[in-house]
Amino acid sequence: MLVTADDFERFLALYKDDFQRRKPAEVTPLFDQLVKAIEPRLVVTEPGGAMDWIEAVTKARTAIAESIRSVAPDCLADVARLARKYGNISGPQPQRPLSFIQSADLRRVAVEDWSRAIGAAQHEEAKTTAVAAGSVVEAIALDILERLSPADAEKLRMHLNGLPSAQRRNLQQNQRDLERWSFAILILALGPDGLKVLSERTHDIGHQLRDWRNCVHPGKYRSEPPLSSADGRLAIAFAEKVIEEVTAWHAAGATLVVP
Repeated sequence: MLVTADDFERFLALYKDDFQRRKPAEVTPLFDQLVKAIEPRLVVTEPGGAMDWIEAVTKARTAIAESIRSVAPDCLADVARLARKYGNISGPQPQRPLSFIQSADLRRVAVEDWSRAIGAAQHEEAKTTAVAAGSVVEAIALDILERLSPADAEKLRMHLNGLPSAQRRNLQQNQRDLERWSFAILILALGPDGLKVLSERTHDIGHQLRDWRNCVHPGKYRSEPPLSSADGRLAIAFAEKVIEEVTAWHAAGATLVVP
């Protein structure tokens, strides 16, 4: 089913006319079907755009489900506006272009997980959102680091291990295999003390978040507090920021300088 902004506008018109007299349990699934159908065709290129979409859809769904008729039309109008702004009827596209990822395999994983993260965030599935968004960031980081020669990758690892303890946040990377580097080390490697791809602010945010890969390991995850919907939103926002800064880095020439 090809869904466009026109369908959301028709849904809004029907809500004002007929849907308000129907039970929320009948109307909400119709709205969710439209959202599910259009999301693979969204191309969200503006910073914060994914969060705008998530928040608009969440507010609209809540207003419909709780029969808040005074605000539901405005919420639905916001969704229709964003669908008009970001909708792409030419065919399936990632939520945000990730064409800068050179590795075809890593790009495929990132595109799939970015769409998965956006969809999960809609339904406040925090664990899935966090794991998928973390996977996107990890794929981006590996794509950059794998461009280094083995000698330069080892030089970078030794440099990071040699930083003052506070500066490297007590992190230590003993594995030479890039795929076995921890999420926190990957962020450190791209940050101001590493390859200088990420800004200090984004680097700091990344270290304040939990290692999302722990979520897929029951032995580690069981000892941590459960992820909340807020954690999911933070994961999306952080991934968006990484995409934004790596896109800018590529536009500036994508120069790799190992300290």
